[in-house]
Amino acid sequence: MSLSTDRPDRAHSLEDWLAAAQAQPDLPSDAPAWVRDLVGLVAAVRGVTGEDAGSTIFSEPSRTVPEAGPDGTPPRYSAVLVLLGEDGAAGAAGAAGAAGKTVLLTHRNPRMRTHSGQIAFPGGRREAQDAGPVETALREAVEETALDPASVVPVSVMEPLYIDRTNHAVVPVLAWWRTPGPVRPATEETDWVCAYPVARLAEPSSRSRIGVLGWHGPAFDVEGYLLWGFTGGVVDALLRIAGWDEVWEEPWTDGEPAAVQDLFAALEGSRNGENLVPAVFGETGQGDGQDDGQDEHDDGEAPR
Repeated sequence: MSLSTDRPDRAHSLEDWLAAAQAQPDLPSDAPAWVRDLVGLVAAVRGVTGEDAGSTIFSEPSRTVPEAGPDGTPPRYSAVLVLLGEDGAAGAAGAAGAAGKTVLLTHRNPRMRTHSGQIAFPGGRREAQDAGPVETALREAVEETALDPASVVPVSVMEPLYIDRTNHAVVPVLAWWRTPGPVRPATEETDWVCAYPVARLAEPSSRSRIGVLGWHGPAFDVEGYLLWGFTGGVVDALLRIAGWDEVWEEPWTDGEPAAVQDLFAALEGSRNGENLVPAVFGETGQGDGQDDGQDEHDDGEAPR
């Protein structure tokens, strides 16, 4: 599949974009075995529902994208780039499990008005010039991290995650970083970009479960930053689906985790600098509490 960040001559409708989301990319012949295996495992759980949904990326019934949100308006769509590569160290290529693998992460500048301080995949909102989620995710990643688009091979367009608090649907685009190169904060929106070791994310010492007001979810320590919410859920699911996770928490009792750390205490002790208050969760605590900035001054970022 050819990737380009050039603007097309015509605008694409949301229907075009969603149709493109159903077309899975072809795997290139030089894709390593771990990429092929991961794509096969993701495909095996794509669209699984009902009692078997617990093994999927988006296992909560409320994550299914509706035709209209609570306010009666259609969901707003975004895409993020889940870019996996190898770190190039001696012996890393072809290593089993999470060893030698990396995932591209960013930290949003705490001075920004929306999504301040969040650790996230690069990504953002669909624009009319984007033919599909692949184009949206790649365009945003290039803008945010100065990523060379020619080095990226999309391998799977995953199921969207619905965030009902904001009526937003986010499509993760799984990609293989064929030729990893330098990345950096390319705009004032981000102040940290890293091809972060997946094995460090999988370490039990890096993992926790955080929660507030009835909501809880997986979290990760990333060099003192707290990775949580939408991004944390996708990372957790990928580790499980790929078989790269390790036992890190006590068994649940009656459907509830054994230990949940208060979200705001965890953020207070982190480097994130997030501008987050309990009110964003509403009365039920539903959703991951990460702002999507849907107002007249929005900067076009996806919820993270």
